[in-house]
Amino acid sequence: MPWDDEEARRHVLRLDELLAALDGLPDHAAAARANDAVQALVDLYGECLRRIMGQLADGAEAVRRLAADELVGHLLLVHDLHPDPVAARVEAAIAELRSVLRRKDGDIELLGLDGAVARVRLTEGSGSGGGCGCSAEPPDAAVRDAVMGRAPEIEQVEIETVRASKPQALIPVDSLFRSPVTAGRATG
Repeated sequence: MPWDDEEARRHVLRLDELLAALDGLPDHAAAARANDAVQALVDLYGECLRRIMGQLADGAEAVRRLAADELVGHLLLVHDLHPDPVAARVEAAIAELRSVLRRKDGDIELLGLDGAVARVRLTEGSGSGGGCGCSAEPPDAAVRDAVMGRAPEIEQVEIETVRASKPQALIPVDSLFRSPVTAGRATG
């Protein structure tokens, strides 16, 4: 039975645990050999994947669908085969966050990419609780998770947080309490 995304995530976590446990083995030579075997297998599968992607070069739509799949997209990233450049993937993450933020009068903007650092301006809106409303985690963490999830090459997300200014009233309140000026009334 094919894995859904949740099952794939569980397997990725299990693999991470197994690989991390290799470093704790008492026999360092065996641990190094196991790590080398895993790396050789990853390299072999990466070459196979590169050849598959080469055969799909004429099928841009098929490549896009593959890259959009969470598990396959990350595999393409591991092997530097993802069709979208890092800037496009960061912008896609920002666009997803922006739609959530704008519902709370907030916004987000990519200020720039400098190597493995993304600089972002987060404008917290007037919606309840502030933040991006993306999840229960703090807004900075949600922004970092979204950006690094789409572009794992990004090692750091610098976030400049500003508070949204209150919108100007259509009719200033103090003007409601002034006595009306009648046309043609003589002054003085």
